Amino acid sequence: MNKKIIWSTTGILIVLIIIFIVHQNKVVPQPQAPIKIGALLSLTGGASAWGENSQKGIALAVEEVNAKGGINGRQVEVLYEDTASDPKVSVSAFQKLISLDHVDAIIGPLNQTETAPVIPLIAENNIPTIAPGFLPLKDRQNIYNPIFVWTDAEIEAGRLAQYVYEKGIRTVGVIGTLDAWENTVTTAFADKFKALGGTVTALEKVQPDSSDMKLSVTKVVATKPQAIYLGTYYQFVNSLKEIHTQGYKGQLFGIEVDDYLATETSKWSNGLQFIAPNYYTTTFIDNFRAKYSAEPGMPAGQSYDAAKILFSILEQGDRSKVLEAMKNFKEYTGVSGKLTISPEGRTSLPTAIFEIKDGKISRAVSLE
Repeated sequence: MNKKIIWSTTGILIVLIIIFIVHQNKVVPQPQAPIKIGALLSLTGGASAWGENSQKGIALAVEEVNAKGGINGRQVEVLYEDTASDPKVSVSAFQKLISLDHVDAIIGPLNQTETAPVIPLIAENNIPTIAPGFLPLKDRQNIYNPIFVWTDAEIEAGRLAQYVYEKGIRTVGVIGTLDAWENTVTTAFADKFKALGGTVTALEKVQPDSSDMKLSVTKVVATKPQAIYLGTYYQFVNSLKEIHTQGYKGQLFGIEVDDYLATETSKWSNGLQFIAPNYYTTTFIDNFRAKYSAEPGMPAGQSYDAAKILFSILEQGDRSKVLEAMKNFKEYTGVSGKLTISPEGRTSLPTAIFEIKDGKISRAVSLE
């Protein structure tokens, strides 16, 4: 009896020891490293309002994808770098993300001036990039990378020129700056308006940081145009103030005016109409409000869509397949509407005409 107890006890001990050894040597699955995405955004400087909106849109998309398990089981981590609205800073920030942070992909930059100098670096490093901005075709080395998630500026300005002409306006004075994007939309509007049969009575372009718009506005107003088009963000406030001071009574038009500009010019901008991407979907607006207790401004929705597009492409796995997916990317329906990319690489999104009244923006007409 004692021997049976001893053998039984010994057997149990042996089994327990085996279980312990197996457990100790069992390979415990380690969590996979996160997918690292760099975001080049203008968080300070002249375009900081846009950079902050963009960051919020991206962060919302990241929160949603991680809540669903990430990308192929891997969580997404975004490393934000401030480009300070400066091309040189943009280049340095890009190099840091590639060399030190070893990111898997990039979102950004936002504006044309910052994007142009990093195009060669994107090609050199073959890094998948989605930019919630615009760059002319002539400045792009590869129409598939970056993918641009913003209506082509020349298309957008051309749509506005068409709208102005169809309102019966035949003479327009034009004010812009030598900033890359503003120069593009100023020239594109003027060229399209003239092609339609209209007359540009005066075209004035100043430096983006010019402190005095009196001379330029005087030259434009002196030609007595039926309307004035402002192809500028940087000089929007100064220009409108001077136009008001000089007593101009014609119609006013602009491009991509945000709540900040509308508020700052509330005394002078009543009735001004401008073109911009159409409103976001209700669901996105509700989710944005819930997270930030604020309204989504430009380009929050486009940046959210840029992140979502990138996430879907990164599901392909290795970089060669990701880049191939970018090459085949043609359209996407997101919170900003249906995005399409033409065979030559031009991005198009739904746009609308908006109007300012007492510093508030409301949609007037939906376009294509």
